[in-house]
Amino acid sequence: MDISNQIDEVLAKHKGLIYHLEEDALSGELVLPEGDSYEIRIVLEQYPQFFPMVYETGGRIPVKMDRHMYTDSGSCCFTTSAKSQILLKTKITSLLKFIDEIVIRFLENNSFYEINGKYCYDEYDHGSIGIVQSYQDILGIKDIKIIGSLMIQRLKNKKLRIKDLCYCNSNKSLKKCNNGLHCNNYRLFRMIDKNLLYNDLKHFENALKNN
Repeated sequence: MDISNQIDEVLAKHKGLIYHLEEDALSGELVLPEGDSYEIRIVLEQYPQFFPMVYETGGRIPVKMDRHMYTDSGSCCFTTSAKSQILLKTKITSLLKFIDEIVIRFLENNSFYEINGKYCYDEYDHGSIGIVQSYQDILGIKDIKIIGSLMIQRLKNKKLRIKDLCYCNSNKSLKKCNNGLHCNNYRLFRMIDKNLLYNDLKHFENALKNN
């Protein structure tokens, strides 16, 4: 579905949003399923390579990292860039799905925080630690040296085959390791753009220095 049709799909469901052609952005009131609502602005410039940038414009969410807001841009922090690229190639296949499954979930989590003083579910840590955590999650292993090595191999156009030994050092083939889970994890890992892998490598260097 092209982007204009995706925008029309969003506007048909979320009546409080308006599309601004000159800014390539959506803005207005987004009503949550439970009845709460937020004033937001969604900038589509980097979509679909990455998630759109989303701003909460009503002043409800403090622009602080511990509230999952980027302090430099003032936009919402949904997840890492690596995870967003995977989601956009698997589950989040339209702008409407992004709003319904990512933005609304984020705002519902904030509403929960306002009432309870804690989040219903939390995300990764901030900075280098969070980026490392996301790769650990993607590949299903904790060893950051192995993950860094896999990133370098990918940048060198090297690829594990399903009959090769799994990257987790289990001495099982990638296809059979963990009932095929690591094979699927590796497939998702390869969906991350190489330029992003290159940029994220420095965060693994930081993590290794701090260990």
